[in-house]
Amino acid sequence: MVTIFRCIQVLYLPQVVSRISYFIRYQSNWTVGGYVTLKTANPFDYPLIDPGLLTSGYDKRALREAVKAALRFVAAPAWTDYIIRPELGLQYVTTDAELDQFILKWVNINFHGVGTASMSATGASHGVVDSDLRVKGCLGLRVVDASVMPYVPAAHTQAPVYIIAERAADLIKQLW
Repeated sequence: MVTIFRCIQVLYLPQVVSRISYFIRYQSNWTVGGYVTLKTANPFDYPLIDPGLLTSGYDKRALREAVKAALRFVAAPAWTDYIIRPELGLQYVTTDAELDQFILKWVNINFHGVGTASMSATGASHGVVDSDLRVKGCLGLRVVDASVMPYVPAAHTQAPVYIIAERAADLIKQLW
């Protein structure tokens, strides 16, 4: 299972960055993830990737409320000289059902994928690598990247990847 960050472009802010910028709402910690699987036996073919965007009722409600919160935030007087209008037809959205349709149309992913080689306990039947980052069922092969994280951290993935890499370096040094 792959859980990935998702974002939605909400409001047009023309005076912030080179007259073209977006107010972006990120949501991590989704309750349902997608998957990555092989399309064919050919190693040069791209895999099939389904991020599972908004397949949970909870995730849909959470993102709807996040967009509403973003709209309330930019409605503050401090933004008066920066916000010209909502973008992408958002100015015509008046009901929750319309907002849900807007979100489904414009939702997008920000590829900080994790969990494709998920870590689990050494004896567990699930997971790809053990706690020492060794690929289960293989000798001499470790995975050292964000794919070993079983869940998306509620932050950027850079710092956890550094930690995983430092841990892997220590584990490998112990063998020498």
